[in-house]
Amino acid sequence: MRLGVDRHQSGGTPGRLLRIQGRVESDVTDSRPDIPAAGGLVVRGDTAERLEVAIVHRPRYGDWSLPKGKVEPGEDLTACALREIHEETGLLCRIVEPAGTNRYPTAAGMKQVDYFLMRPYRHTGFTPGEEVDDFRWLPLAEAAELVSYPFDRELIESTDTARAVAFTTVHLVRHGAAGDRREWNDDDQLRPLTPKGRRQADAIARQLSTIGVSRVLSSPYIRCVETVQPLAEVLGSSVEADERLAEGASPSSIRALLDEVAGSTAVLCSHGDVIPETLRILRGAGVRLESLFDCKKGSTWMVTHDQGFKTAAYFPPPEDREGPSPDYHDV
Repeated sequence: MRLGVDRHQSGGTPGRLLRIQGRVESDVTDSRPDIPAAGGLVVRGDTAERLEVAIVHRPRYGDWSLPKGKVEPGEDLTACALREIHEETGLLCRIVEPAGTNRYPTAAGMKQVDYFLMRPYRHTGFTPGEEVDDFRWLPLAEAAELVSYPFDRELIESTDTARAVAFTTVHLVRHGAAGDRREWNDDDQLRPLTPKGRRQADAIARQLSTIGVSRVLSSPYIRCVETVQPLAEVLGSSVEADERLAEGASPSSIRALLDEVAGSTAVLCSHGDVIPETLRILRGAGVRLESLFDCKKGSTWMVTHDQGFKTAAYFPPPEDREGPSPDYHDV
């Protein structure tokens, strides 16, 4: 399983913009570079007007640029690009399409960097290091002004980044740990998260807060709302309680909700009966499950779509680490 790569794009010809020694060309040369590398034009946002791009700061050079790095033995360009983005920003991404190629001479030979337009789907945390000590999300115009190199600026300004809006993601989250309903004596809709469940909620917020989520929806049950409340707080938004995510929701209501959120980057928090039914509906619509089925409390199914749902992959519950709720790195 190769999460993050849209398969119809993974073997494509590198992008339309090529710069060679300061000249912009229309086609990519056939000569093989001495130093192959790859990077990403990573964008988030659910409308063309709200798109932001990720740029990184390299202390060694004192510059701001698009994240990139050299191809390692055995890697293809897409694998290199996805790895470098994750290493430099903590973002797990999927590729939308090739974006451009920069080819230039270095002391070690001709270097070629192939860039890909990407969408993030999860954040595993950013750790400043010697190679990259900061990264920022900026509106396209601000990013183009801040980057240090003409090629990066041209790529940001010339790429049809609005195409990335169609490549969106829906996260189906099962509520966190909430104890045993057989031991709860009140209305089951009022059963809250346990301390473990609250830690899972904090971890989910860290993983999903920097990928451009535009809506957070939840079953009205308290344990579901509490699972995504930390995420909504980090995003500065609110949790939308929706009966179509409650226990026992009908297939028709689930279909209506999926139609409503298609085209946005949404988080839907629900129950152990609704999520399997949702996946059954999606499979009937042509979605291919890329993971064995599971639905543990605190887990997430990531469903990707391009003009309609396509693939679904499972992420197990976050590793449980006891302790105070962490601070969030604001990126």
